[in-house]
Amino acid sequence: MEKMTDLLAWGNDVEIVELDKSGHPQQQWLHAHDGHILPKTSNSLFSRSFREWRKAIMDSFLPVGFPHSVSKDYLAYQTFDSLQAFFSTISSLLANRALLQGLGVGDASSSATFALLLTIMKDAMSRIATIVFAHRFGLRIEPDAKRYRFLADVFNDSAFFLELYSPYLGSWGKVIALSTGQALRALCGVAAGASKAALSVHFAKHDNLAELNAKEASQETAVGLIGLLVGTLVVKMIEDHSSVVILMILLVIAHLGTNYLGVRSVCMATLNRQRATIVFEEFLRSGKVLTPEQVAERENIIFWNPIMRNLHGKKVVHVEFAEGYSHAMSCSDPHDKLIIVDGINHTRFICSRVPGRVTPIKLLLWVGAQPIDAIRAWFAAMEVAWLMGDNGAYTQKLDQMFCDAGVEGNGRKFSIAGRDRDSDFVPKFNSPGLWAKLAEQGWDVETQSLETKAPVRLQIRRARSKKA
Repeated sequence: MEKMTDLLAWGNDVEIVELDKSGHPQQQWLHAHDGHILPKTSNSLFSRSFREWRKAIMDSFLPVGFPHSVSKDYLAYQTFDSLQAFFSTISSLLANRALLQGLGVGDASSSATFALLLTIMKDAMSRIATIVFAHRFGLRIEPDAKRYRFLADVFNDSAFFLELYSPYLGSWGKVIALSTGQALRALCGVAAGASKAALSVHFAKHDNLAELNAKEASQETAVGLIGLLVGTLVVKMIEDHSSVVILMILLVIAHLGTNYLGVRSVCMATLNRQRATIVFEEFLRSGKVLTPEQVAERENIIFWNPIMRNLHGKKVVHVEFAEGYSHAMSCSDPHDKLIIVDGINHTRFICSRVPGRVTPIKLLLWVGAQPIDAIRAWFAAMEVAWLMGDNGAYTQKLDQMFCDAGVEGNGRKFSIAGRDRDSDFVPKFNSPGLWAKLAEQGWDVETQSLETKAPVRLQIRRARSKKA
């Protein structure tokens, strides 16, 4: 590659092209041999000024290098997110007016002491709800970021309606309604903050996570300002309770609708429980591996549970990662037979052989297991369900997979099954073509979002036998 100084020294003009991290041109210059530096743009002052203004506005609200510095679904999500923020701002103004009335503003019979105690109760409920929700659901938010981002606004809008009706309740009714509303708003804060962090990691592509969050704050500020101006007019013009309720219902529908469209537009390439289930079920059925975009279209944002179906579509298995060894070994019925099946860096604990019942399968990973092992364990449990009979009965292929030895121990029915790879039957989750296709279709198998509780790893070693 020729050096710029050599070209200039030989009397040549040099064209300079500025590229972003994606390799896309941002600006071009002409460095003349006589030392003059000129931008290689349109000579029109108007077009140059428009382009400069456009770039200044985009740089104020969008990450540098947009659209190449973010994922493809960023713009769609941010568009719907801005719209839902606009509707939410107007709703909050109407709810805040009702909140002030609930606290006694404008009511001569209301005391400052009551308002103070009510405020203390609200704050206490908010802090307690924050701690409890973060403890119980903190690890679940990132794997199901889209679900919790939507639920956050369901919590928030529920709080709006509680505040809206609080002025029409008695003293204790106000305390319960406003305290519950504040607790719901606290849940919204935790769920929205944590899920937004997970989504931001997904959107950022050029190590620009901090800038992306800063620009999102700028977007919310601008949209919030417009919402405040419009909301001020709405609050001034509409004071009748019936009209306010109708308007709130319309605003909430628009708010939740745009939020739902926003999270549906997000296309994540990491495998959580639902996405892994959709991908492998299609692979079992047709041998085809879906792309992240195709899976995003099939995802259920709110209602989904890890109950797997067999090849005939019957619900036969409930799959989860165990909270610990005791949890993995426990069965709901003491007469159930427990089958322990070793896989590659994981163990499956299958708690029932009773036909007609949903069979629980609990998974535990071994020490040193990688994310791909967690995905493989989930696929393995799904294939157990796939091979079951319609009434939950075991089939010949399952027996081939398990290599059941029928061992009894300590008066309790259980069996130790052989490793999957030791059987003549080759399960589809061990198919080498599956993992190549996953990577080819754009799935990230180097990370996993399948575990929604504190991860537990088993360390397995031979126990020393007691000497006689």
